[in-house]
Amino acid sequence: MPVSVADIEVRLGRRFEEAEKPRVEAFIEDAAAFIRDYCGSRYAPDAPGIRAVLCSEVIRWLAVQPGIVSERVGDVEVQFGPASSAQQLSPAARTALKRYRRPLSTVRLGRG
Repeated sequence: MPVSVADIEVRLGRRFEEAEKPRVEAFIEDAAAFIRDYCGSRYAPDAPGIRAVLCSEVIRWLAVQPGIVSERVGDVEVQFGPASSAQQLSPAARTALKRYRRPLSTVRLGRG
């Protein structure tokens, strides 16, 4: 696996409790799967850009509280929704990963 729980801990600046680690590991696997699906076969999983995107997506997912749609700090406002947001790659992640995707091409067909 190109990213570990320790990589996420370093970026967050804190250690995870043992009870938190399975969730972080699952998020790493899920984010890596989304990146593989998005990029196809044209990337190295240990490329620095891939590692950075994977870590940032996991951190973003960890920051989402299930059921909370929005928060506001000034005058404390929290809005709850019926369900949490779906896990997916963010627009920023997709933009960063574009260079790892296979470019579109055409195939010429002919009789021969």
